[in-house]
Amino acid sequence: MRAVGALAITLLLLLPVQASATSETLWDDARIGVDGGTIGGISIHLTENMTNTSVSSGIDALPGVVEVYTATWCMNCVTSEAALDEAIGDDEITRIHYHRHKFETMDPFGSNSTEERWESSYGTASTNIGGLSRLAPATVFDGERIYMGTNPKSDSLQTDYSTSLAFGSSHPFEDSGILTFGVEESGNALNFHWDFDLGEHSLSREANIEAWVLFIEDNAHYPEGSNGVENYGHVLHEAVLLPFEGNSMEIQAPSPWDGEDMSAVLVIDWEIIEPESDMWNALPSPGVSTLLCMLAALVPRRHAPSC
Repeated sequence: MRAVGALAITLLLLLPVQASATSETLWDDARIGVDGGTIGGISIHLTENMTNTSVSSGIDALPGVVEVYTATWCMNCVTSEAALDEAIGDDEITRIHYHRHKFETMDPFGSNSTEERWESSYGTASTNIGGLSRLAPATVFDGERIYMGTNPKSDSLQTDYSTSLAFGSSHPFEDSGILTFGVEESGNALNFHWDFDLGEHSLSREANIEAWVLFIEDNAHYPEGSNGVENYGHVLHEAVLLPFEGNSMEIQAPSPWDGEDMSAVLVIDWEIIEPESDMWNALPSPGVSTLLCMLAALVPRRHAPSC
């Protein structure tokens, strides 16, 4: 009986951890095993006669970032993207639409680089939920929260998306930080540079960061798409990882599908570096010492023989 009592107490102490792990049911984690996400979303419109251009934004003023995995044949994508349109409304949001490319015959957009970014960031979550690393439709908010398919987890898909938009990013950076993104002509290519001033104070938690330049076409006309959309927005053509050292890189920008509506967008992937921990440090209140005392009280004690 004492052993049973000890087990029951241990389970009661661990119960808050299990409850908190299942409390967030409106979305799934987008990055499995990683405390991280994506911020940024500042963009520069690319023209034929590019000169020196630079834009800056405070961390507190950055738009939300929504990444969508889609395809020109995907009927469910029409449903999920219409719900996303309604949820966003007039809010300033950077939208990035990845189109299925690998082994694809019915979608002309996307590239190996866009597929590699999606799979490296969200492939594990997609596989855990749907069985494959690339499934349309999928929607990711701030690089943290992923929705697969069109079945809502609340009263509607629009409510799901609106809730996630309102939740925002959980990044560890100070609001006083400033993100700068610039481009200048360099022969037949463009030289992109970026700077991330973390602000007046150090991070509350240590983090790794990676900077990406994403080439996004505002609108691409493709009437052959079997889902009937014809005009596909926010089309991601290439994803380029910037070097950590130097904060600049010469890149040959891809050509837009049609028109002159290509933009270069800077996003920052961040990942918290967790300190080493053990099971005892992870236990919830009332804590390790209380647990040990309660377990010790249940251990049978030997009584000295009477004289």
